[in-house]
Amino acid sequence: MNKRKQIAGAFALAVALGCILPAAPAYAVEGWIRSGDEWSYLNRDNAPVTNVWRRSQDAWYYLGEDGHMVKNQMISWRDAHYFLDSDGRMKTNAWVRIDGSNTREVCEEGWRYFGEDGRAYRGKNRSFRKEINGAYYAFDEDGVMLTGFLDENGDPVESGDPFTEGYYFAGADGALYTGQWLNYGGIGTLEGVGGSNLESEVGGRNYSDYPEMWMYFGADSKKYRSRGKDPLQKEIGGATYGFDENGIMLSWWGNLASLSDAVRSNPTAEKSVKYYNGYEGGPLMKNRWLWMFPSEKLSEDDHLDLESSWWRTDGKGQVYRNRIREINGRKYAFDGIGRMQTGFVLFKGKSQFVAQYDVDVWDSRDFIEGDLYGIEKADLYLFSPDELNDGSMQSGKEIKVELADGVFTFGFGSNGKAFGNRNRLQKKDGKYYINGLRLEADEEYGYGVVKTEDRESVSYQVVNESGKAITGRRVLKDRDGGYLLVIDGHFAAYCTDADAPRWRNGREGAGFYHYDRSNRKNRYEGGIIAGSKSPADPGNLPAEMRLNF
Repeated sequence: MNKRKQIAGAFALAVALGCILPAAPAYAVEGWIRSGDEWSYLNRDNAPVTNVWRRSQDAWYYLGEDGHMVKNQMISWRDAHYFLDSDGRMKTNAWVRIDGSNTREVCEEGWRYFGEDGRAYRGKNRSFRKEINGAYYAFDEDGVMLTGFLDENGDPVESGDPFTEGYYFAGADGALYTGQWLNYGGIGTLEGVGGSNLESEVGGRNYSDYPEMWMYFGADSKKYRSRGKDPLQKEIGGATYGFDENGIMLSWWGNLASLSDAVRSNPTAEKSVKYYNGYEGGPLMKNRWLWMFPSEKLSEDDHLDLESSWWRTDGKGQVYRNRIREINGRKYAFDGIGRMQTGFVLFKGKSQFVAQYDVDVWDSRDFIEGDLYGIEKADLYLFSPDELNDGSMQSGKEIKVELADGVFTFGFGSNGKAFGNRNRLQKKDGKYYINGLRLEADEEYGYGVVKTEDRESVSYQVVNESGKAITGRRVLKDRDGGYLLVIDGHFAAYCTDADAPRWRNGREGAGFYHYDRSNRKNRYEGGIIAGSKSPADPGNLPAEMRLNF
């Protein structure tokens, strides 16, 4: 019997008796030999093999330079790393932390992963991202698992502001953030948000102004970031988010390209801005109202004063600007940067906001005389002064507005434009309007006179306290005791006789004559005041009765 058969026979006998030899692992088969605690493998010449692998059942083992089985160590073999456990088995599909106690080689300490074939994962030629049990990890060229920010090539970022150069991020457990949000200010020992001295070119804002700095890493573990001047927009969880050139989520107004001051009362954004609502987690506001003060670039004064306004966005998240838009059945006005406007608003055409005025800034004479800036070249509208709860366009003939000198009646058409628009007197349903203001008699007199002009003539019309024009031939006594004479619906004259003038066909023709009941000899001795063909004479009218002249 040769020596190899003797070894096998002894092993079989030890297994059968169980008490002659200590219990041995399953790799004790033909070719293996044990001496004390050391195992070796004999070749056909009965010599121990060295620096080679040998298989026993479903496991691989490595025989070192001294011919003994290597245990609990990482080794290098043919430009790859392997790890042998405490029984000498080659580790597969397992994590192992390598330090000075389990390797004879000089190498960096850290976690390594040994794959299906036993080789440690290593990063080579930018192929550093490996999937393990449904998660992704990054490894350097030596096989060490990486953590923290990594650049585009998978190398650790050592910058003071790593979010600027980092494309990937691996947490403390080594897993790359994939389809995940990262709060940059919440990383490890970082205090606050970091990057306080840097400016976001896309966001147009200093990072020190960010309450939090969020980043998102996509399905490829790479952060979302803008590659141009505009934000990168991505749909995440059913909402749209914007990211700047460093991958930081926008949580405020988008950057403003430029602002034109060509119209001094209406600074206008070159293109509509967008708002990413940091108070609700940063989503782009689409088809939404928002109550917010503008960025400093949109309006420095309102920004510093924290002066908030209503803004409305469309389906793309862009704010309406320089428009009157219908929203949910009501119409609203927006200026050149997008702020909703209330009170009296002037628009030139449909796409140029001109000016806005609070209703109590002007008095009635300003509307009559056309003293509002821009009123002669733009259309006047009224939007509800209740900015917080309404702000919609007003229309109708009986709109009460409290001006600086009292409450007056205004009229606006179904399209919102003022009756008597652009300083042109307009008669509507028997009443006169100028720049929306209805011309009505002072209650002290009960009647007033409106001057009307066309290309060929000037005439005068008497109106009552509700603004209704008086028609026909009438003698009207005001509350101060004077008389207004109306012929064919037009004002003819005013007198302060004790008795009311009377119409008659006298020696001076048909007309209104002075009448004196105390003069029994000739009650019409005073003569004619105004006839059918005589010109109107407003000279004696009290100033309070002259409504627009």
